[in-house]
Amino acid sequence: MQVLFLLTFFPILLALVNAQECRQVALCGQELRNFDEYFKLKDFLLPASCYTSSVYGRQTLRSGEEAFCDEGWTVFQRRFNGSVNFQRNWADYKSGFGSMDGEFWLGLDKIHAITRGRGCKLRVDLWDFTNDHRFAEYSMFSVENESDLYRLHIGGYSGTAGDSMTSGSNSHNNQRFSTYNVDNDNSNSNCATYYGNGSGGWWFNNCFHSSLNADWGDNKGRYAENIIWSSWKGFYESLKATTMKVKCG
Repeated sequence: MQVLFLLTFFPILLALVNAQECRQVALCGQELRNFDEYFKLKDFLLPASCYTSSVYGRQTLRSGEEAFCDEGWTVFQRRFNGSVNFQRNWADYKSGFGSMDGEFWLGLDKIHAITRGRGCKLRVDLWDFTNDHRFAEYSMFSVENESDLYRLHIGGYSGTAGDSMTSGSNSHNNQRFSTYNVDNDNSNSNCATYYGNGSGGWWFNNCFHSSLNADWGDNKGRYAENIIWSSWKGFYESLKATTMKVKCG
């Protein structure tokens, strides 16, 4: 009986041992298939977007692209110390610039791809030079493609910073994007270059109630210079830090 048991089950036990050795030292084709399956599973377990990620900071997505996530939000603009020049041309704003480890702009093409037909909302976080904080949320946010000059659609304000995107005569809703070398605003001058050292790229009207990509710094009472959110600080006091982030259902 014992001999029969050994003759029957010893080959099976040997196969199991060999399979274990393969897994440990990668000596056989089966192991290579296991590795392939592992990496496929690993990629599958990555989030498809920040919406399904609980990470704060840089996150590798299933597509292989990297994003800056904030507990379900995708951060597409971040500023806090002026280390990155935001007075950039159209091509830079289209493709993105800066570093996710510091200040950055994700890029209009990517913002369009994220928000296209997906029921997205926007959150803007703002800090002044005393580190006081306010925020604004918009329940509707999307950006068109380049053929429509990255036209902005935004509405449904709530928050503590006041509405500097859709209120007043210079509403940014339905405005096209402009930079210093591509002027699509409604002003006789170029809003991107008119004030101080420049207002960066933005959805200017004639000209703005907000300007979050402007030259960084404390404007020290100079009108409409540096980073502006007029419904909170007016036009004579600039902001120290901003983040803009989107969440799509």
